[in-house]
Amino acid sequence: MQNERLVLGAMMVGAASQAIALTLDWVKQRKAFGATLWDKQGIRQRLAMRVAQVEAARALIYQTAWRDSRGETVVKEVSMIKALCGELVNDVTYDCVQFHGGMGFIRETAVERMARDARVQAIGGGATEVMLEEIAKRL
Repeated sequence: MQNERLVLGAMMVGAASQAIALTLDWVKQRKAFGATLWDKQGIRQRLAMRVAQVEAARALIYQTAWRDSRGETVVKEVSMIKALCGELVNDVTYDCVQFHGGMGFIRETAVERMARDARVQAIGGGATEVMLEEIAKRL
């Protein structure tokens, strides 16, 4: 289970990073209300926070993978990764769909598909609530 949860965490961080990259490209080009969406402080700041959260999750994954490779027991940490990244990928893709506006809901667009896929990532390999119980047992 440790390896599965590490891999799932890495997949979710990758998906969140890609959704952010697509959204950054979109908001820098899309004009609304006389300016690009990137010119809106609220959008820039929300994306900046999401980037920080994704990078923090990535660091936790790298550190935990390193510890696991040394033979350490990391059940609590991989459960933290699975819970954290499962929620994070959903939060990120939700924001990205929002920033894409109506285009974010159109089937066949990358961000719409990513948002649909993100939901199952939080469930597969152990739902968030299961992961939180695994963490709580080890506190």
